Amino acid sequence: MRRRLCGVVLALGMVLLDPPAGVRERASDHGDVRLERLTAPALPDGPTAGRPEVRAISHDIPLSGDRKHLIVDGTLNGIVTGPMLVDTGASYCVLTRGTAQKLGLAPRAHGTIPVATANGQVDADFVELSAVELRDARLASVDAVIMDAVEPPLIGIIGLNFLTRFRFSVDLTEGTLRLEP
Repeated sequence: MRRRLCGVVLALGMVLLDPPAGVRERASDHGDVRLERLTAPALPDGPTAGRPEVRAISHDIPLSGDRKHLIVDGTLNGIVTGPMLVDTGASYCVLTRGTAQKLGLAPRAHGTIPVATANGQVDADFVELSAVELRDARLASVDAVIMDAVEPPLIGIIGLNFLTRFRFSVDLTEGTLRLEP
């Protein structure tokens, strides 16, 4: 399982940043999701001006797993809670098919995007989560893809489109993922 998980994590790191023609998305979907950018943009005129979904406090999220696989407990849409892999190589958050089913999520119209995996390119359903929470760090309207990239008990993957909305760091000594606005 560990070998498969490593392969999947590497494969998800190759998720395409630009959706194909036909996938409609908000103009802001990719403005801050770039692999070379690992910090959130500076906030204008106050802690939450222009970004009401980000609270103006730092969040220390406990990590589990080993030094190769960082796991956090996440809550999706306020409904499903469970362990999620933190993957800075994944452009988007990822949900397993079972998690998407529990959430009652349906793909967007024309909502598939090609995803590069270790086994070649596959089409994955593209959905929007109303909220993703890691402890008290919460973001609204988070895009995700649906594919079985991780095995239970994991419910999905926290990707860069969540992480880059914060300034983030990992402290392996303390076992925490720090998220700051």
